[in-house]
Amino acid sequence: MEKFLELLTKKGVKHVVQDNKVIINDNLRLRNKEISVLPDNLLIHGDLNLSKTKIQILPKNMAIHGSLNLTDSEIQALPNDFTISGDLNLSITKIKVLPDNLSVGGNLYLEFTDIKALPENLAIGGDLNLAHTDIQSLPENLSISGNLDLTYSMIKALPDNLSVGGNLDLTYSMIQTLPDNLSVGGNLNLANTDIETLPKNLSVGGDIYLINSQINRLSENLSVGGDLDLANTNIQLLGENLTVGGDLDLRNTHIKQLPQKISVNGYLNLRNTRIKTLPENLSVGGYLSVANTDIQVLPKNLFIGGRLNIESTKIKLLPENLSVACGIYLDVDKVQNIVYRKSNQGNLTTIFACWANGGFAIQANGFFGTVDGFYKMIDENFSIENTIKYKKIAQECVEELAQKLNKPSPR
Repeated sequence: MEKFLELLTKKGVKHVVQDNKVIINDNLRLRNKEISVLPDNLLIHGDLNLSKTKIQILPKNMAIHGSLNLTDSEIQALPNDFTISGDLNLSITKIKVLPDNLSVGGNLYLEFTDIKALPENLAIGGDLNLAHTDIQSLPENLSISGNLDLTYSMIKALPDNLSVGGNLDLTYSMIQTLPDNLSVGGNLNLANTDIETLPKNLSVGGDIYLINSQINRLSENLSVGGDLDLANTNIQLLGENLTVGGDLDLRNTHIKQLPQKISVNGYLNLRNTRIKTLPENLSVGGYLSVANTDIQVLPKNLFIGGRLNIESTKIKLLPENLSVACGIYLDVDKVQNIVYRKSNQGNLTTIFACWANGGFAIQANGFFGTVDGFYKMIDENFSIENTIKYKKIAQECVEELAQKLNKPSPR
């Protein structure tokens, strides 16, 4: 114990000795130190870093009120019923078996270890990292409050009703199927896996990543709290009652239709898909792009919280009850129920009038809004000469459109 106390004094670590117990009221960092034994009855009110040391066994009655880092050390076993309030890092160690009733208040890191199985009654308050391990199964009663990292692991199946509070990363894992009622509070990463289908009633609070996966259809009642990026994947069919809290990207896929019941709070990108029709009453919280698709008619009661892009389509008419917040990108010479003017002079090269949001609207480069809103923008940003010119063009477009639609002109 004397050598250990001398080391503490030399490092300036605050400590006291009381009833043959060393009490350290600080973090103790012994990384790369030539130390192989710690005294029994050691109490540390902080973190203990023993990475790259020759420690093979932990002392009796040791208590750590922080995190324990044993990365790349000579440690070979942990005491039975071992409990730590912070993180436990056993990466690149010689430990082969974990004790029963192991309790870790923070994260447990086991990557690049020879551990083959997890003990029953394992309790983890944070993340569990099993990347690059030979562990083939998880305990049935396992509950993860943080992230579960199974990248490059040998695990082939997940327990039923598994709940992960944070992210679940299965990239390059051996898993081929997901259990029913799987719940993931964060992101679900299935990139580069052999998983072919998603389970029923899957709930994901964050994003889903399917890049280079084998999945070609989505399950019914799928709920994704974040983004669902399916661009350039093999996806061919979306399940009914699909709910996406963020963005849904379907670019360059073989999707032919959307579910009748679908909810997207972010943007919906259908560019370069095989979709020919959109469901009635479709509501998109962000922008909607159907550019370069075979869609010919937009549905009734279409609501778009961002921009609408119908460029390079066969769409000839905008629906009368169209609601769009931020503008419409279209081929002005194809859409019949708009009136436009092109100009080779000034900043506003194309101005067109359309019927949207229950009234006449003007689109001019980056502006989209009411006629009065357009006049106000012109007054604030252009010279008197250009202001008069652009107002006249807008008024002509609106009056001509009013006649075409058999609606009264606003002025």
